[in-house]
Amino acid sequence: MKNDIVIPIGKSILQHGYFNNRIYLIKIHPDDIDQVIQRISYLQSVYNYSKIFIKIPETLETYFKTSDTIEEARIPGFYQGTIDALFLSRFFDPERSQDDASDQIRKNLLLLQERASSPTGVIKPETMVIRKATAEDISHICSLYQRVFETYPFPIHEPYYIKTILNDGVQFFVGVVSDGIIAAGSCEIDSFASSVEMSDLAVDSAFKGLGISKHLLSFMEQQMREERVRTAFTICRAEPLPVNRLFSGSCYQFGGTLIRNTNICGNFESMNIW
Repeated sequence: MKNDIVIPIGKSILQHGYFNNRIYLIKIHPDDIDQVIQRISYLQSVYNYSKIFIKIPETLETYFKTSDTIEEARIPGFYQGTIDALFLSRFFDPERSQDDASDQIRKNLLLLQERASSPTGVIKPETMVIRKATAEDISHICSLYQRVFETYPFPIHEPYYIKTILNDGVQFFVGVVSDGIIAAGSCEIDSFASSVEMSDLAVDSAFKGLGISKHLLSFMEQQMREERVRTAFTICRAEPLPVNRLFSGSCYQFGGTLIRNTNICGNFESMNIW
């Protein structure tokens, strides 16, 4: 199946397509409100997607909210540390708004209120080097993502895509041992909001349980502090406990659950905001 299309609308960014069967407003600029609303309406009338999912400042809610709009999540102070980000959704298929994993997701969130568990092992600092990725790393990063993710909402397994977003300013970081790259993650900065999405975290299955994700995330956070970004967040799979424990244990606040939001690891899964 073809990847979804990412299109700029003025200073705003929108993704749509049948791979995720949705319209996703990734970024909105106040200058583009009318254009964006018209484009979303047109795309939905043509393609009849099962979900529309938008991320906007709370100050723009009245422009986008309809009678069937649901607020699925919120990030306090997302925009310049003062204005909340809202994650608003509309469902056009009743099955899309229901998740059989909801009970497990709720149980996981209750577990996360307890003390975070320690890694089952420890990787020695001298064994792995964490550094910023370069163009020479692209094929190895893609190979890692191909091994870890059966499907993913963006084509991160394709070298052309990683090269494109690297050139557009997305920063990738990698964990490297003697055998090569065993972990990767990305930081996508929204300078207008002074926020950054901590994303695309993956660790080779042969190195699970060694605390590598924690080391990598901490390194990424330090780099973002040096960039003077105010707010860091993530959109991660809601059902697996380890990734949610990683962000909960790193002092991220739970913002909400996006129901069956993303085609990832072979299924349409719900995603948590931290």
